[in-house]
Amino acid sequence: MNKRPLAVIAVFFMFGIVLARYLPGSVKFPHVFVVTLILIVISFILSISASSGEIGRTQLSSALPRTFRPRSLRSFAPRNDSVRNIFLLLSVISFAILLYANSNTYPSNHIRHILGEERLKTNIVGIIRSPALTRKPYYGKINSTYLFEVEGIKRQEASNKGQATRDKRQEWSGVTGLAQIRIQTEKDHQYGDRLLVGGAIRKPGLPNDASRLRSLRSLRSKNNNVRAKSRTFNYREYLEKQNIFALINTKESNVALLAHDYKSNPILKYTYFLREKLKTLIIDNMPLKSGAFMRAILLGDRSELPKHIQKAFKNSGTMHILAISGLHIGLIAFFILYLFRLIRINRTFAYVSAILFLIFFSILTLSRPSVVRAVVMACVFLVGTLLGRRVDMYNSLGAAALFILIKNPKDLFSVGFQLSFIAVLSILYLVPKLTRLIRKDTNFYLRKFVYAPAAVSISAWVGTFPLILYYFNIITPVSIISNLFIIPLLSLLLMGGLSFILLGWMPAIGVFLAGFNSICANMIFNAAEFFSSLKFGHFNF
Repeated sequence: MNKRPLAVIAVFFMFGIVLARYLPGSVKFPHVFVVTLILIVISFILSISASSGEIGRTQLSSALPRTFRPRSLRSFAPRNDSVRNIFLLLSVISFAILLYANSNTYPSNHIRHILGEERLKTNIVGIIRSPALTRKPYYGKINSTYLFEVEGIKRQEASNKGQATRDKRQEWSGVTGLAQIRIQTEKDHQYGDRLLVGGAIRKPGLPNDASRLRSLRSLRSKNNNVRAKSRTFNYREYLEKQNIFALINTKESNVALLAHDYKSNPILKYTYFLREKLKTLIIDNMPLKSGAFMRAILLGDRSELPKHIQKAFKNSGTMHILAISGLHIGLIAFFILYLFRLIRINRTFAYVSAILFLIFFSILTLSRPSVVRAVVMACVFLVGTLLGRRVDMYNSLGAAALFILIKNPKDLFSVGFQLSFIAVLSILYLVPKLTRLIRKDTNFYLRKFVYAPAAVSISAWVGTFPLILYYFNIITPVSIISNLFIIPLLSLLLMGGLSFILLGWMPAIGVFLAGFNSICANMIFNAAEFFSSLKFGHFNF
């Protein structure tokens, strides 16, 4: 507990969330709140008494001559420490249960309670709360998807004609909750736009979800041996883990703009504005396929990456490079620090600037769990290095887990969170053990550039393959080899991509960097397709 407190607390916090998910419905929020409060008070009292006892023992020991000091005072290990730690960990578990219960407690006017199991055609008022999440062609027209904070829904009787003027104020119901809105439009709506929308609103994953049924039929026709679990993917549960409880479909002719910058956060507004500018810069200067890949690894937007490329990454075991994670964040931090060092910037200023940029980058990529985890770990490491203290990576991982799960306990059950943390944990635990097997007289370059990356690749694969098999019904042993070739190319592309973002506006340099990045991206595509085509490289179940 004393060596890695944050790691231990994170483990018990996760245990509390898992326990909360399977508690009977009779256990309500007030019950958990009272138990949590009692445990915290007991832990606090035990901590105070332990501190007072330690101070008393120290004072008594210093007052006596050394020869007369009892051994019990010099090497006393109070049993209260164990009791205190037990109550502390029980408090952590109970607090996790409390947060999970709170995350599943919704007010009476929440959209989850308002909507039934039928699609509702009505008018909705709400606020755009994200940049465009996807922008895809659909039946020859462009559909853009956004997060939408619902404020009000017009009741069904509001469409009846002949109502008295005095009754019109009663036609709207105040509603809270997040929805995902898909607008058939060529226009870009902005974060903070308040809209009046006429369209269809429904809960996700309804049985009459035509698009979902079509995708399932297509899946069945392509592979008759798909497991039942894949056919019964719970789309509603998937979205609710992200606190999205409704889907809205509409077209631009049914959308009216009520206000700009309505209840908007200026930092988020600027960050999302810059995100769209960077997407436009990449789109305008790079080929479609490599540009889509660049947006995926730098901005977390893979909505326009071709399906056959995604399939090649999946079958070659390199799908993880599309999710911004520790590799990307580490390279970005290294790039920033090296750049500051090159221009002889003060070390403290360089480290603080790197931390601030990583936090900004996390917002820029929409704060996905893998990004937040990597950014928190990197910031803890940079702060520790700046202060001249040794940083324990298990503690850093625990801090990242707590940061994410306190914000949204349901993230524990997301595939991305689980794969991200298991991969890092496997690398931290297994890589030192594997590197000890390498002989000390081995060639330095061979050890550094072949054996060490191979140890990382093997460790990540060993840790994640059970989860990948469970969720995606595939095993990719070829990933142990493919990562050795693709990761170095990705590192070059990330460096080129960051340089392009900084200097892409300069005509000659921008063209050169765009060409360099396209070459790197195509080399990665070719490598992924080669490894995905190898016999016995992957196995579908």
